[in-house]
Amino acid sequence: MMESFGWARRPMLERIHLIRKDVPITMIYGANTWIDTSTGKKVKLQRPDSYVRDMEIEGASHHVYADQPHIFNAVVEEICDSVD
Repeated sequence: MMESFGWARRPMLERIHLIRKDVPITMIYGANTWIDTSTGKKVKLQRPDSYVRDMEIEGASHHVYADQPHIFNAVVEEICDSVD
């Protein structure tokens, strides 16, 4: 998955155009992550006619699910409810 620490071998941004425009996308980041969070904004620019949301969770690092599990689960449940 990663060629060396911190670099994706196949960056998602290069393939995001392959996802159908009617598929909603939500990107979840921890406010203290070491990952470049500008990807969410770039995806929004690439998909102007699609639903794209990027969320920053306070008090979380890269591992949002571990740092803020209740908030993470609530967000995932909200996403699932809105899609189904």
